[in-house]
Amino acid sequence: MLKLSRLLFCSFGVLSISFALTSCSTFDPPTVVPSYGHIDSIHFSIPADSANLEGSASSAIKAAWVYLDDNPVGTFQMPCTFPIVAGSGYHNIKIYSGVEAADANSAYSINPFYQFYSINVNLQQGKTTKFQPVSTYYNWVKFKYMENFDGESPGSQPQHIVRYYGGGSKAAGSDTVMFVTRNKSLVFDGTGSNGSGLVKLDENHTQYVGMTDPPDSLPYNGTPVYLEFNYRTTTFFSVGLFEEDTVIQISPSTIVYPSSTWKKLYVDLYSRTISTYHAYPNNYRVYFLMNYNTGDVADTLLLDNIKIIY
Repeated sequence: MLKLSRLLFCSFGVLSISFALTSCSTFDPPTVVPSYGHIDSIHFSIPADSANLEGSASSAIKAAWVYLDDNPVGTFQMPCTFPIVAGSGYHNIKIYSGVEAADANSAYSINPFYQFYSINVNLQQGKTTKFQPVSTYYNWVKFKYMENFDGESPGSQPQHIVRYYGGGSKAAGSDTVMFVTRNKSLVFDGTGSNGSGLVKLDENHTQYVGMTDPPDSLPYNGTPVYLEFNYRTTTFFSVGLFEEDTVIQISPSTIVYPSSTWKKLYVDLYSRTISTYHAYPNNYRVYFLMNYNTGDVADTLLLDNIKIIY
């Protein structure tokens, strides 16, 4: 009888262990095989019938915000290949344009004025889908100010950027002006058919301060406000805001580093400036300020495609 009891106990133990092992295997999570997406770049364009209103299509879109069926997949610096956890079949993909906006809260942020790209696509697990997103300005964007230096005579002063005389302090003023150039080696598009703004500084002309004209009324109710422009410069310069009468220089300014090639810059005017200083009259002028770097033969600043939008 004792032997039988031991046999039954052992058999029950073996069955229990076997059941436990079998039961554990039923709870192993299934292997997830993602789909993959690939983006080389996001192409930005201006419709032909909007060129006079919206200006240049120059952009610097460096990152993509990707959403799957309105759920975030992630933020990726382009070019990029990224996993998408989704079952095989049709899904909606949205791709938002990310830029480096000076004075924004992060290195890359979604450009609030660039239309997102949306596509319904048949994703297959284990396979890569290549996306070719395109973007334009949203049709609600307001172009408050624009200066592209086109249609102005070479050597003339631009119509909508004027010299700052100091706002009551002559020492703070500009001792030189900006001129329009069509030199093929200098202009933004490289053809010489259009113009760019040129400033030259030397030992006899040591400070340039130019500002947008006329002053612009900008919203301060949380609406994003961006300054866009292309630049090329041999030394540092700064960008900021004057209040309407140019007596008060509103801080902080944005410092721009030298670049021997043309670059695109976005400045978030609202986040750090308008939102803080909206107690002043909300008619502002954007200013560009550059000082001569002592020891240089000469310093130059080139600007083009300046826009204030909201």
